[in-house]
Amino acid sequence: MDETSGDSSSPLEPGRLPVFHVEAGSIPEAYYEALKAVHFGGHTLRTQYDRRTADGAFIDPPGRDARVTIRIRDPFAQPRFPALSYCERGKYIAEFLGAKDHLVVPYRELVRMVRAGEEFEATQWPYCYHQRLAAYPRSDGTTIDQLELILDKLARDPITRRAVATTRVPEIDLFMAADMPCLGEVQLRAIEDDQGRLLLNLHAMWRSRDLYKAWGDNLIGITNLQARLAARLAQKTGREVLVGPYSETNGSLHIYGQDYLSKGMDKFFTRFPTCESFLQRARTSEYLCEREIIPQLEDLLGESTWRFPSAALDLIRGLIDDFRSGRLVP
Repeated sequence: MDETSGDSSSPLEPGRLPVFHVEAGSIPEAYYEALKAVHFGGHTLRTQYDRRTADGAFIDPPGRDARVTIRIRDPFAQPRFPALSYCERGKYIAEFLGAKDHLVVPYRELVRMVRAGEEFEATQWPYCYHQRLAAYPRSDGTTIDQLELILDKLARDPITRRAVATTRVPEIDLFMAADMPCLGEVQLRAIEDDQGRLLLNLHAMWRSRDLYKAWGDNLIGITNLQARLAARLAQKTGREVLVGPYSETNGSLHIYGQDYLSKGMDKFFTRFPTCESFLQRARTSEYLCEREIIPQLEDLLGESTWRFPSAALDLIRGLIDDFRSGRLVP
């Protein structure tokens, strides 16, 4: 494979999507190994997002795609923050923990808009991951807090395998043109260690992921949720609960062809020829907390675009306090 051109032939048999497994000690290490697996071994595949000229010729080269399972032994191992990021991570953490749930259109109106093919405004969202997990929409207009329910299951019976929450709402999702949630399901397992403590393992099932531009930020968000669920389980059980491993399955973990040309993926393995070279550019939670995470959360408090209700503002203030005090590292 010529990594500078974005062209390759699939190393596997035609018509068979490759499957890889990545095992890593930290988020940056897993990021590098996943990029290496998909870039060098992924299937060459076009997507609906490849750009074309007016006469229909492709502008972008094809990307890479594979099914990938990933397990991270300690998602809070330092340095925790990968060098790659395409969002304001402090604000994204707040979003993943529920700060923008109020932007989701109510169920019945959402069904009508989706079926009519109406466009959403910037402050009208069809879903948030946290909203689907903590305020799952029912057709009668009520909601279900799945996260609270599965924590209660674990508190009553730590060995249960039924602590599962879903984001899927087929009546909505299967009719959306392009916005079906990538995150599909979360399963919590509380595993006791040899000291009698519980380790909260989180497994996520993802439909589709943009590996190069989104995976690392997704992981920072969902593992912050994992840490808060561990703290809540400790409160419910009166036991010590630690953050355990994070794992995931991806139906499609992909690198877009246009990112080879416009985002520098074509030079990634020239800049970072080894995993160690990538880890050297990673940053610790302590380093980024004062420089990036807390300032972005403080900026969020002053934003008017999102019309934060009082509950969302309280959540953001609580995050700032947690991160500043070190109670729950970002």
